[in-house]
Amino acid sequence: MSTSKNRPRKPYLDPMERARRLSNYIRLLAFVVAATILMAGVGLQLYPSHYLLGVAGLLAYPLLVQTLVVVGQRKDLLPEHFSPVVMQLDAAIIGVACALLHFAVVPSLVLLIIVHANAVSSGGLRPWLLNVLMTLGGAALASLLLGVPPSPTTVPLSVSVLSLVGLGLYVGASSFYANRQAQFLRQAQIRVREQQQQAVEMSRKLAKYLPPQIWGSLFSGKRDAKLETRRKRLTVFFSDIKGFSAISEELPLDTLTRMLNTYLSEMTRIALRHGGTIDKFIGDAVMVFFGDPKSEGAQEDAYRCAAMAIEMQQHMRFLRQRWQREGITQKLEIRIGINTGYVTVGNFGTDSRMDYTILGTDVNLASRLESACRPGQVLISESTHELIKDRVRCRKVGEVTAKGFSRPIPVFEAQALKRNAGGKQRFVSVATTGFGLHMDLERIHNVDKNRILKALARSASDLKKRKTVAVDFEAEGFALHVHSESLPDRDREKVLDVMGKAAAKIQQQVRL
Repeated sequence: MSTSKNRPRKPYLDPMERARRLSNYIRLLAFVVAATILMAGVGLQLYPSHYLLGVAGLLAYPLLVQTLVVVGQRKDLLPEHFSPVVMQLDAAIIGVACALLHFAVVPSLVLLIIVHANAVSSGGLRPWLLNVLMTLGGAALASLLLGVPPSPTTVPLSVSVLSLVGLGLYVGASSFYANRQAQFLRQAQIRVREQQQQAVEMSRKLAKYLPPQIWGSLFSGKRDAKLETRRKRLTVFFSDIKGFSAISEELPLDTLTRMLNTYLSEMTRIALRHGGTIDKFIGDAVMVFFGDPKSEGAQEDAYRCAAMAIEMQQHMRFLRQRWQREGITQKLEIRIGINTGYVTVGNFGTDSRMDYTILGTDVNLASRLESACRPGQVLISESTHELIKDRVRCRKVGEVTAKGFSRPIPVFEAQALKRNAGGKQRFVSVATTGFGLHMDLERIHNVDKNRILKALARSASDLKKRKTVAVDFEAEGFALHVHSESLPDRDREKVLDVMGKAAAKIQQQVRL
């Protein structure tokens, strides 16, 4: 049985660490070359025997330096802190080696080429100039201590050849190191790209659990994930589906899941388009607020919230048409409550698990207004009404008694945006047996305009000719359902008129 499976696996080394280790081997080779030349000179009796201490020093020096670097790394000192110092020490030691060689021309040139080529490639011009000074300093100090005159000498051909062989080995090793370093760099780049892709995928997944505004603030560094709260004036929105508990008992599980996910997806799209911060989903209930983390001012925040609520109520007509075609006959309607006031907003919980949400009496009031609202309405408080009354058509409903509030609460119904009054009406929604048309002129894309007009024209033409029509057409902001066999004859002219007016509105208000 093979024992390879029982061998311990080598610890993973990132490409940069492997490159640093290979660089240390190249440094060691430079001093091995210097020690070999000096030892050859002692063997040929060119230098005194006690120069063997210099050979030992040249071999021990790189090992000692590497040991000190490892100790520094264990104390959390980065290798980048050591490299410049080590490079200058190498130059000084090579200067000492040149003095030990009595400044022999070929061996000294070989050592100088090795150390200074490394300095130029690793540090640039300024470190190289300092390298030259350190080499001169090391050579001068060793010359003074050894009593060696600072003048060039010659050595036998064998020592010169040995020096050139050492230079060749060093150049070959350096070329191998450069090639391996390029490979390590490519591996590091690939690994970084993989990690970036993993981070992007993870951030996309996490973003689904956070409001986009909070997710963006966290990833941009504008907000920190810590327990903190503040008092702020916000507009708070609550909605739910009337009678959803009873409906959930009647529908099959897969139909219920598909219907609820469609509803929440569509409401989320509308909320994000208006700049709302989605706090949470609680079953069929939706909680949204405006004014944090980004606020456009209390008045604009309240207006955007009201505009969002009105659009949601209008969009429910479109969803009901779709659900009816899917066999969901229950009339699903939503109730909406809105209030503006000072609340506590921020991160609540613990250091390990926190929730970004809002708390306060004004939050409770928005929830109470939603409970008191009739299906299909948008009920707003007096504080919200004061902020939006110039831009939103509202109707005073009266007062409601809310749990937890000692006095009756004056309430209003937000009905429509004033800019959509008269001929500028944004929403068109008509439904009857065999026919349904829903249109939001502000959401119809230019690229869909011709497709929508063709669908209307073709359906109207076939209806006039008494042909069988079965059309289910949807585009962004537009839905058309025509089933001629179910359409009563008495409604045919009215349907053609509605389709003609819808086509005219699209032609006039949706510009290519």
